[in-house]
Amino acid sequence: MNGDFKKSGQIWARRPSGILIPSGRVSDLSARSKTNYLEIKDRARQVEDIYKKANIHIPPNSGLGELIRTAKELSDTWLLGNKDKLNYLMVFLSMHLDRICDALLPLAHEEAKDRYLKELLSGSINFFDREPSHAKDIFWELEVWAKIRKRLGSTYLQEPPDVVVDYDDSRIGISCKKLYSEKHVQNVLSQAVKQIEKAFEFGIVAINLDDLLPSDVVLKMESSDAVTEKLNEVNAEFINRHVRHFSKYFAKSRIISALVSTSIVTDVPSEKPRFRNTYQWTVWTVTELKERHRMQINRFYQTIMT
Repeated sequence: MNGDFKKSGQIWARRPSGILIPSGRVSDLSARSKTNYLEIKDRARQVEDIYKKANIHIPPNSGLGELIRTAKELSDTWLLGNKDKLNYLMVFLSMHLDRICDALLPLAHEEAKDRYLKELLSGSINFFDREPSHAKDIFWELEVWAKIRKRLGSTYLQEPPDVVVDYDDSRIGISCKKLYSEKHVQNVLSQAVKQIEKAFEFGIVAINLDDLLPSDVVLKMESSDAVTEKLNEVNAEFINRHVRHFSKYFAKSRIISALVSTSIVTDVPSEKPRFRNTYQWTVWTVTELKERHRMQINRFYQTIMT
């Protein structure tokens, strides 16, 4: 859930494969203590209000509707002192909703919000599930947009590709791809190239790996640093397995970088709060870049990831 963010990672090291690895933490460790369940209920109501103002009904049995109901039930159960009716699943599903709120609530003042609000209702948005879902595909676009927008106000939702950033004197196109299998990574990269190469000076493909993790799993580690290291390892190993595809599809196109992300609920018993929504972004860049592009992409990542 939401709380105080802990961020670091201003120094970057390049590995032989071309992966840029931050020496510090770039994950967003955010959590809400059990005494603030009322706040997640309030955020659930804010989501309902956005849909109401857009005249879009949230079906109670939709993925989003079920998460909203669980968050409200968790808050009410806690306030009534019925601790025997609380369970970890209620807490984790409410954390899912809190993560969704971080990306959905900024839509309130966006002109094109109706399309995204409707598509977030088209399938499961439970992050423990591992079935393909259009709602989760759309959510990944919103999550990339919202996280970058926190650092750079000139960040827009735009099709194609998915997200556009005005940065320095360039427009960066970001194609957001969520993977459910590693069987056709090359096809995913090919689609990303087509979305970007004709309209933007250079681009990035943002790849989400959440659904490659085991289902219904909470990552338990001894420290937040260990969590960061583990998720960074997941991302880096994915890049190394597919580096030939990145090199092939990026070599002659305007896509010059891949941003690989893994998010999961984590359990760190020795720290407070114990349960957290945690994400890690890891970057791979084309080895040979024009000097201007190299400087721009480095400044861009330093801006959004520190």
